[in-house]
Amino acid sequence: MGKILDAFAENELYTTEVIEKRSPQRQRLIEKSDELHSKLEQKLNSEDNELLEQLLEVIFDESYCYAQANFIRGYRLGILMATEIFSEQDSFLHHP
Repeated sequence: MGKILDAFAENELYTTEVIEKRSPQRQRLIEKSDELHSKLEQKLNSEDNELLEQLLEVIFDESYCYAQANFIRGYRLGILMATEIFSEQDSFLHHP
């Protein structure tokens, strides 16, 4: 079996960017988000901070669901494209 299929079968296929380098634009956005979060934490009382953390967790969960759905849709599209390519493979063969 191929390396990717082995990793997929062993649940070792990482589709998130854990290993990959972040783009400079994304890194700036993360830093800005952290800065704003820190400023809000300083201004809010403990009850408000708890509410902020809950909001951020819900936003993260929703973003994860969105990213997961996009991954699945993209994977399906890739398979459909591969199927279409394989269905036309005979057109490259010489038939006497």
